[in-house]
Amino acid sequence: MQLTTFISKTVETITVILEGLVGILMIFLLCIVSGEIILRFVFNSPTSWSSELARFVLIWLTFTGASIATKRSLHLTMGFNIYRFINTKKVKAIKITVNTIILLTMSLIFYFSTKVIFLSGARMAPMTKIPMYLPWAAIPFNAVIIVGYILERSIRILTDNAYDGELS
Repeated sequence: MQLTTFISKTVETITVILEGLVGILMIFLLCIVSGEIILRFVFNSPTSWSSELARFVLIWLTFTGASIATKRSLHLTMGFNIYRFINTKKVKAIKITVNTIILLTMSLIFYFSTKVIFLSGARMAPMTKIPMYLPWAAIPFNAVIIVGYILERSIRILTDNAYDGELS
């Protein structure tokens, strides 16, 4: 029981850190885009690097947001809930099967995204001269986070510590 409590607290701490990162990235993106709009349309002096940097920040925002959505179970789901028609044991089996498929998918995403990073990540972005492995690192980084979230959720389901509504 202490292990599951430790895991849950660790996952919640990671989530708080990721939510803070998303907040910082959103503010940073807002500043980049707003500054570019002001420079372009007020001073008629656009920058060459702002759209590229905004794109990189948006990549991190997207994948980190996907991690948080996984933790909070906020991804789109079917509107029709079949779980109310079957018993809890079958619901657990379905949830564990779905989680296993997600784990396999995230493992493949991690594997191939790290391959891409190692094969061509040393290239530099044309305008900002940022190494391309930095924006691409968002994919394997968040794949690992999602795997952690799914493992934690699976442990809760298997140990009968699922949150209210998680098995319905």
